[in-house]
Amino acid sequence: MLRKNNTMNTRNAYFDNAKFVLIFLVVFGHMISPYRTDSSGMLSIYHFIFIFHMPVFILLAGYFSKNFHKKGYYKKIFTKVALPYLAFQTIYTLYYSVLYTDETYTLQYLVPRWAMWFLLSLIFWKLMLPFFAKFPMWISLTVSISLGLAMGFIDIDGFDKILSISRMFVFFPFFLLGYYLSQRQEPFTNLLTARNRIIASIVLLVTLIGSYSFLDDTAYTDMLYGTNTYDNVAEFLMRVSHYGIAFLVSFAFMALIPTRGFALTSIGQRSLYVYLLHGFILKWFFTTDFSKSLEPTSWGIIVLIALSILVTMLLGSRIVDWFITGTKLIVQFVTPKKAIQKFSLAFKRTFS
Repeated sequence: MLRKNNTMNTRNAYFDNAKFVLIFLVVFGHMISPYRTDSSGMLSIYHFIFIFHMPVFILLAGYFSKNFHKKGYYKKIFTKVALPYLAFQTIYTLYYSVLYTDETYTLQYLVPRWAMWFLLSLIFWKLMLPFFAKFPMWISLTVSISLGLAMGFIDIDGFDKILSISRMFVFFPFFLLGYYLSQRQEPFTNLLTARNRIIASIVLLVTLIGSYSFLDDTAYTDMLYGTNTYDNVAEFLMRVSHYGIAFLVSFAFMALIPTRGFALTSIGQRSLYVYLLHGFILKWFFTTDFSKSLEPTSWGIIVLIALSILVTMLLGSRIVDWFITGTKLIVQFVTPKKAIQKFSLAFKRTFS
């Protein structure tokens, strides 16, 4: 029993460590976003992060979605994903209206605000999973990658914004791969050898150098966002290449994650809190004179790294956890159970 518990603790620490590093990269990537156009080095770092950080995050979301056949799956989609999306989409819209007084923001739920695209896409990924899981991995991945590639051919103004549909399908293969990996016994264990970690380090280093050498133009940003349309064959082939590189770098990243717990490991357990809340701090920060005075120099990068660590640690702290847990309890108390059951049943009837 002790050995089993140790194995479980090690596995949990491994995934929590991964999520901690990933959520820091999310915060740091968003933190340097306004400065990336003024520095080729900053832009290369930005592109390097975006090659793999959301693909790995989404892969892990798929990995932990393996219990779709159990009772209550659709209810959890509604309560744990759909309700938070509706709530934070509303709150961010109101926040933007207060923060940016010279602009007008209307409340709409089909066009996600900023980082809320992930939550909206997660709803549909989880709803589509039971259907795709009926087929062998190679069929589902082939179809999903084909759908992701097809998004680049649809050149309709505003199409990518509605339901964030382009991103939804472009990143869906990573979610599916995560699910299929969950059906295997300890799928990441083979990555954690000394030899594979050396190879993984080389892969990440080459990718970073490649980002600096080849992805030093803002034209590549939309491709990494999953929102670009193809103007020529080369851009289509670039999307194909991105899939291959993103899969490779994602596994290289996971190979370098430590398996034992650290002081900051627990933040990985609360990575979704950081994801949902960091926009409030960053959007405000970008309006300050201090933010506008920063330059994309070595000193500027150090400051932005330090601020990103601070935001990640603050929003991933136990205090924030207690606050959100208390808020959840209040929401659960005031939300009619019959309404939740009806929406959950509607999800199930529509997608099962």
